[in-house]
Amino acid sequence: MASAARSVSNAARALPALEPGTSRPAEAGSSRPRLDVVERRRAAARSVRRRVNLLRGLGVMFVVGALAVTAAAHTFVASDQQRIDALQNQLTQALAAQQDLQLARAELESPPRVLVIAERRLGMVSPESVTYLAPVDPGPSVSEAAASRAALAVAAAAQKAEQVEPAKSAKSDVLAGKTQTRTSLAGARSSGITPPTG
Repeated sequence: MASAARSVSNAARALPALEPGTSRPAEAGSSRPRLDVVERRRAAARSVRRRVNLLRGLGVMFVVGALAVTAAAHTFVASDQQRIDALQNQLTQALAAQQDLQLARAELESPPRVLVIAERRLGMVSPESVTYLAPVDPGPSVSEAAASRAALAVAAAAQKAEQVEPAKSAKSDVLAGKTQTRTSLAGARSSGITPPTG
């Protein structure tokens, strides 16, 4: 390591001094290489550093954005969970109220309670003896009565039709006779024969 340091210091001594305002040593001959390679390396290193810093910045922004989206999603989930919990509590309260109402209804419909109300509030008493009535024939139902009326109406219409038929046939016979008489009278007049009167 010490030998490497010595060689570097010896090389530095061998280089000619730089003129003020120039970045290159004075050229003694054309065979000397240019010494501006260090600047190119520095520029390349700077551009690499810039790219790395840009990528780091983009990475940090991506991570921050992902964390913000995750936080927003957790906020929405938490608010929805609170809403669900509130609705679940309301449902539990409604079910408890329904059970209470069903129990109260069953108590109100109980036969002993109905009997107590009937005796105390309405003044009803239990009968000493029960008399059962014999069943009475209520007669035909409404539909049966309507059917019998319809049958009677059909029978009456059929009877009327039978009475009208002979009268129509007699009337048509009389009309046919009159028509024949008229035609014969018309024929007699046209031929000059006087018809018999009477």
